[in-house]
Amino acid sequence: EISSPLGQDGELNSLGWESWQVQGYTGLEIWNYLSEFKSHLTSKLAAIRGAYYPEQIITGPFRKTLEKWDELLASGRRVGCVAGGDIHGGTHHLGPLTRVVFPYEFHFRTLNTHILSNEPLTGDFTHDKQIVLRALRQGNAWVGYDAAGDTTGFRFSAQGLKQQAIMGNDIKPKRGGATFQVTIPSVGHIRLLCNGKVAAETVGTPHLLHQTDIPGAYRVEVFTHFTGRKRGWIYSNPIYLEL
Repeated sequence: EISSPLGQDGELNSLGWESWQVQGYTGLEIWNYLSEFKSHLTSKLAAIRGAYYPEQIITGPFRKTLEKWDELLASGRRVGCVAGGDIHGGTHHLGPLTRVVFPYEFHFRTLNTHILSNEPLTGDFTHDKQIVLRALRQGNAWVGYDAAGDTTGFRFSAQGLKQQAIMGNDIKPKRGGATFQVTIPSVGHIRLLCNGKVAAETVGTPHLLHQTDIPGAYRVEVFTHFTGRKRGWIYSNPIYLEL
């Protein structure tokens, strides 16, 4: 996460990770709900508005975070993405106003990391923990801002000659390149990026198809309109095309 939330003194204090020489990690939190929320608290009036109407200020991951992620991917690193609600559900006071900011029931319905698995969850903690961790480690997942619309049903895959891949996997077609397919639950603005550059996009449709033989890390961003404004909705993990 790269963020600049308000400190206790009212100044913007960076809590972002800066030690990028570290190796061996497999994932990056690209969107933290509470950190983005705090970044908008530039005045008491903004704080009141955010506390009562958070859906009006939440827009998406910080651009700087996405740029760093794309930089890592373009360098050949295999780094998956996750999201965090950073849920606390605390009661806050400002003058005569008292408000429970982000009750748990509300917050768990906002920003989520969805996983894909061939194995169903069973309810057994030890068993299910391994399924979840494996999916996150491999990047078989996507980030969804479900407050703006349920992202269940989102799919991003690639097909080559006798090969196919889902988010987090690589595909190595021997010839003909690969065809990337994106399906979203409803219409939106879909962007397919390769190493941070837009390779294809479509607006107002629930599907995108793109055939290419250019190697790289391909990921998807989807935007939707919510409460009168265009907002980030879905962010996929990459599929790695190797030739």
